[in-house]
Amino acid sequence: RRTGTQSKMHATMRHAPAVAVGQAVTRGRPRLSTNRNWTMVPCARPLKTARVVRLGSFSDLSKPAGQAGSRKFFNSASSEADAARKVSVSAISEPVVSDQTRVSPSVDEDVPRNLRPSSVVPERRRRVNPAPNPVTMDNVGAVVLAGGADSNNPLTRSQARAALRFGATYRLIDFPIANCINSKVRRVFVLTQWNSHTLNQHVNSAYPPEVFGFGEQGSVDVLPSNQTVREKSWSLGSADCVRRHLQSGALKGPGQWEPEAYLLLSGEALYRMDYQDMLKTHNETGADITIGVSKQRLGDVDATNLGICSVYTDDTQVYGFREKPKPDELRELAQCEKNVSDLNDCHVHVNMGVYIFSRRAMKELVGVIEHIDEGTSVDFGRDIIPMAIGSNYQIHAHEHGGFWQPIRNLREWYESNLSICSPDLFRKMYAGASALIDVSKDQVFTVPRTLPPARFTGVSDCESSLISDGVVVANGCRIKDSVVGPCVVFGEDVSVERVIFNGHPEMAHIHGNDVPDVGRGSVLLGCVVQSDVLIGAGCVLTNKKGVKKAEVVDENGHGYIIENGLITILEGTVLEAGTVI
Repeated sequence: RRTGTQSKMHATMRHAPAVAVGQAVTRGRPRLSTNRNWTMVPCARPLKTARVVRLGSFSDLSKPAGQAGSRKFFNSASSEADAARKVSVSAISEPVVSDQTRVSPSVDEDVPRNLRPSSVVPERRRRVNPAPNPVTMDNVGAVVLAGGADSNNPLTRSQARAALRFGATYRLIDFPIANCINSKVRRVFVLTQWNSHTLNQHVNSAYPPEVFGFGEQGSVDVLPSNQTVREKSWSLGSADCVRRHLQSGALKGPGQWEPEAYLLLSGEALYRMDYQDMLKTHNETGADITIGVSKQRLGDVDATNLGICSVYTDDTQVYGFREKPKPDELRELAQCEKNVSDLNDCHVHVNMGVYIFSRRAMKELVGVIEHIDEGTSVDFGRDIIPMAIGSNYQIHAHEHGGFWQPIRNLREWYESNLSICSPDLFRKMYAGASALIDVSKDQVFTVPRTLPPARFTGVSDCESSLISDGVVVANGCRIKDSVVGPCVVFGEDVSVERVIFNGHPEMAHIHGNDVPDVGRGSVLLGCVVQSDVLIGAGCVLTNKKGVKKAEVVDENGHGYIIENGLITILEGTVLEAGTVI
């Protein structure tokens, strides 16, 4: 046991004495420490040579006898020596025992980056066999992860990212939950943590049992993060969050119903998908884990901030995974046609953050984790998936052919919103955003409102914009490429372009019937206006000087923030007439 001040930051790390090959000992659970070392209490099964394993690196006392996965996974090896070092982390399901602790060197020092063309791939580990007992949607439990911290986005200072508004009417969380309901998933668990009050209220109000259809048995349950006597910190990563609820039994239904498969979803991504098709891929391939992927042209995405899967070209089996690859590593991960010479024209399989885990894989990879030390974290993309690859789990990809966009920062949220109205305004990847709010086939559910229709008085010009219920537009206004939330009132001769108004919950919410939210003659360009903001007459909010970053906020949290060139007027702010930003 560590002593002194270190005892507060490190959990007890239990080690078994070294074990000879083939010797059986008592089963236990692994721990992850702050230096990303996995240790495990001995287990009741024959062991290979004892070794110390570090998460995400190659660190051993002797060469591992089998392959193992890592963030430093390489597609191919030209020699037996390279093949032995192809992968780097022992799986959680493999017992790890040691009679000593060892601090591994950095990840960059552990494995040489011998990049090779993506045309050279390893042999398949096993043949694809359909599942002997296919899983049905009735036996799938959906887990929506909606609690990640996001302190750099001015919109998430008081609410979770999954609670951000989209398309004036919806919130980001509405899209994965709508996908579940339309795909006949009957048990949905929403895991929250960061600034969760608004999100909890929204989910509880928007998803009564009736949304599943009258006579159907379904529910959407909000599961907030929790602390225990043994673990007094909040969840440390997406996998740790699921692990805590899994071990507590919270991911079970009435009568201790337990899913045969877990559908893991990000609550902060925009897409429409029928998960029944993904489950079909899962059953037909006999996969332990199925990953939803989006095939993207490399020049259209920021691949260095995404997870990239290596998939065989003639089937769906995944043989490698790299989280946030470096630019020179993309040559290895990209799939290029024979006549393509520009890397930007090649394609990559981007991890969508959508997974189907079999019950066995979930318990063996996530449920066995005993403790996570403070100062570290465990995520599905960065940690669990690479270890599953290294443990010879059968992992397959399900390709999603429609629009998909993760929302990780203010700029992505802003451009996705405006692309609903004007598909050609930004990059090509946003071209399909308008299909998100097309309810001609599948519905998108949200909190119902009882508001009057939008009203235009006099002659106004409205082009490529989305106008919500309760909005009042006065004479002489010009609105272009903008999203206007509920109950926003414009004065005369207002000019608005590429602006997002979050709106208010009701008419005349704060300022009264005679006071417009945007005063006469004001000009707004490239802004985000949060709820309950009053902009006086003659204000000019255009960031003419092109400031990239600034913050003017008083002690009450009122004011404005410029992030990446976008002006965000914070909730409750009152700008006096003639204000220029």
